[in-house]
Amino acid sequence: MRKSFGRAALCAATLMLAAQVAHAQSSVTMYGIIDAGITYFSNLNGHGTFVANDGSIQANRWGLRGQEDLGGGTKVIFDLENGFNLYSGTMVQSGVLFSRQAWVGLNDQRDGTLTLGKQYDFFWDNLTQFAMGQLAGQFAWHPGDFDHLAGTLHINNALKYTSPSFGGLTFGGLYAFPSQSVSAGTGRVISFGARYSNGPLNLGAAYTDTHDLGVNAPTQAGTTLFSNLPPAPVVATDVSSFGVGGSYRYGRSLTRLLFTDVHFRVLDDNGSLVTYEANEAYQVTPALTLMAGAWYSKLGGERWQNGTLLADYALSKRTDVYASASYLHAGGGAAPVFLGGGSAPVFVNGDYVSTGASSTAVRVGIRTTF
Repeated sequence: MRKSFGRAALCAATLMLAAQVAHAQSSVTMYGIIDAGITYFSNLNGHGTFVANDGSIQANRWGLRGQEDLGGGTKVIFDLENGFNLYSGTMVQSGVLFSRQAWVGLNDQRDGTLTLGKQYDFFWDNLTQFAMGQLAGQFAWHPGDFDHLAGTLHINNALKYTSPSFGGLTFGGLYAFPSQSVSAGTGRVISFGARYSNGPLNLGAAYTDTHDLGVNAPTQAGTTLFSNLPPAPVVATDVSSFGVGGSYRYGRSLTRLLFTDVHFRVLDDNGSLVTYEANEAYQVTPALTLMAGAWYSKLGGERWQNGTLLADYALSKRTDVYASASYLHAGGGAAPVFLGGGSAPVFVNGDYVSTGASSTAVRVGIRTTF
């Protein structure tokens, strides 16, 4: 009787342990970011204005991320991510539940990762880490985010491969089939990228080409792109972007450099928007981070200069408070429009005719993650 009872107990313990191991091999995690604050714009259509806005330093989101271990170093992985507006409670893209990401795929330790669905390109994967917008948010991103560093390009119908690491080097490619959503590009999308990590040194490169991309250049970047285009949304026949960047950490300091080149083709018009950026982040204490940086962009005769300062203080591992100030100057017919700044500049024959060539955005906010 005692032997039977002991065997039964041992069997039950084994089954419980097996169940725990199986559970550990498969997981689904809910995660998110909530950011809110107040921003002062010194020149919003010629007036100084306070705005209660959210998702500034990082866009608000929630998502479900999961994996299932298939054995032999192979896993099924997926990510479903929604963007939302905190102050109104609405979705960023009406009628689209997972507007940021929605993909599933396989990850293998030896062969890399293959995913299918709505995804980001390799600018987001390999170059965003070098931009001051990665720390300071939307008012520090390059004009219109045409180089996709802020992650505003969400690519539908995408097949994406990323290699495993070979001594710190990874590379990958993406192909997206034609989409019915103009925001994701009605034509095909291709993207390639590579990055290298070795101790304090990080390097990255990316290329993305999108056919028939819908852009609203006046409100995104304060330009009509070309003088003969109307100050309204247009569909660019082709937008091709190339970028390289790098960072080096020494002690508490992190120095980052970045270059991007975005070439637009709208029917018979062609032109390139080039941007040069340098920024420095310094970890004063484990809780306090300071950052300062600047970039310069040029498209034909139009030009933009941005200088940004940030102070970020961590209240805990999940929550921080921050203050930032970004100065933007535009010339050559361009308007000083911050990405997501809510401005609607006036253009005549492609040139900005409203008041003021510069604007400053000063923001204080709080962010929490889960």
